[in-house]
Amino acid sequence: MPEEFVPADYTEMDLLEAKRFDKKVKENFMPAIISTVKQIIEDYGFLEGVCVEVGCGTAVFAVELCRHSKLKIYALEKEKAIYEVARMNIEKERLTDKIIPVLGDAHELPFENEFADFIISRGSYHCWEDKVRVFKEIYRVLKKGGIALVGGGFGRYVTEEESNRMKSLRDRSLKDDAKTYSSPDILKEVIYKAGIPNFRIIYDKAGLWAEIKK
Repeated sequence: MPEEFVPADYTEMDLLEAKRFDKKVKENFMPAIISTVKQIIEDYGFLEGVCVEVGCGTAVFAVELCRHSKLKIYALEKEKAIYEVARMNIEKERLTDKIIPVLGDAHELPFENEFADFIISRGSYHCWEDKVRVFKEIYRVLKKGGIALVGGGFGRYVTEEESNRMKSLRDRSLKDDAKTYSSPDILKEVIYKAGIPNFRIIYDKAGLWAEIKK
């Protein structure tokens, strides 16, 4: 089981940029985070057990998911300054007993086989250099009977105005990577290459997701 540790080699500028990123997420994308968590709980029931969030950013999503479930969440982030702001957010919300920040890489998840009941990765898929490898890692860490969700979107409960506003912000930020949020065929092909047998692609106005069961 991973142990929490604090990185020592980020610069003050890195930390300032991470805090600006955190502020942008909270100011612009909270409707999507609230909507997606509500949708997940509605679709999969009141979740409990162990959760791994792959690519947690500053843990804003993990905090919201924690509020609406009994999950113990391991929030994994690769970027050290972003990880540090995630740790600060978790402490500020007094959720250190329920959310554990983990500094690590999605390509080599620091968890044992069949560790998690539920795995979620929202909005980090486009960052993975070797997407097939990450899907293999997610499947390895997922328990038998567990569910993993990988993808992105704003959830079914945002208004049309909120959706249009956030999509514009997201697409300007991601540029060419934005196409990963509208290509179910590419997502399906990656999962096939990872050798994952039991999955389905969910693609509607709420977003694009791969649901994996083991």
